[in-house]
Amino acid sequence: MISRKIYVAFILLLSVIFAGCAKTSIPDPHGLGSAPQKLRGPVDVLNYFEGIPYRVDAAVNHNGDFTLFAHPETILEKPGLNCSGFTVAASRYFFGRNFYLSDTKLDRLGDSGPDSPYGQDWDFGYDLILNLTEGLQRRAVLPFGETAVIGESNGMSLRGFALSDRAAWADVLKQMIPGRVYLFSMSKPIKFKNYQLLHYHVGVIVPDGKGHVWLCHATTKSGVNKVDLLSPENLEAIIKANPDTDLGPRKILIVEAPLKL
Repeated sequence: MISRKIYVAFILLLSVIFAGCAKTSIPDPHGLGSAPQKLRGPVDVLNYFEGIPYRVDAAVNHNGDFTLFAHPETILEKPGLNCSGFTVAASRYFFGRNFYLSDTKLDRLGDSGPDSPYGQDWDFGYDLILNLTEGLQRRAVLPFGETAVIGESNGMSLRGFALSDRAAWADVLKQMIPGRVYLFSMSKPIKFKNYQLLHYHVGVIVPDGKGHVWLCHATTKSGVNKVDLLSPENLEAIIKANPDTDLGPRKILIVEAPLKL
């Protein structure tokens, strides 16, 4: 019997082959106007999605319909995205792959299903950003010369660095270069039922080569929005919005992958 890790890798490889055949196969999200593939670069993709209202569980499917992760049969009348839905929608254009939502949700290690001892979907964000970058030349971006092998890690052991560590941020931001996109998953220790840790928020970071490094995500109050992390005020706002608690530090895992745009 093949292991779950090999099975998941095989399914993701098939999705890469079939979804990545042509960038033009990615449909325009319904109701948004001009398609990102007609634009020139990754920041244009961010601008295209910026301003879409936040909606719980909302995403764009491979047909361009606004729908729900948990209920893909539902078609939304108006555009709306949560953080995961935005990250998937933008990644289609970054990587030239028309992902099926079901592929982006794959439980890579079989450790976050309904009977998981850590709680269902505890590592959803971790799985999501790795599913989106599967098969690409990727790396975990860590501070101060640290390294990690993604294939030998999981959502508990690979969490990146503390969100409140400003020196780590400075070192990581210096590593970011144009031509790459950076997907992130934020995680925090929690105590709820049998949950110990939760990967609770995802988004993307794009350096533009013009003196800006844009973090873009979907938040409940602002919808899809972007901020320049090279502004100390903006970085402080991100840190303050994700505070440490008595349970331990919040952390951010950042994964670099090459743009196909």
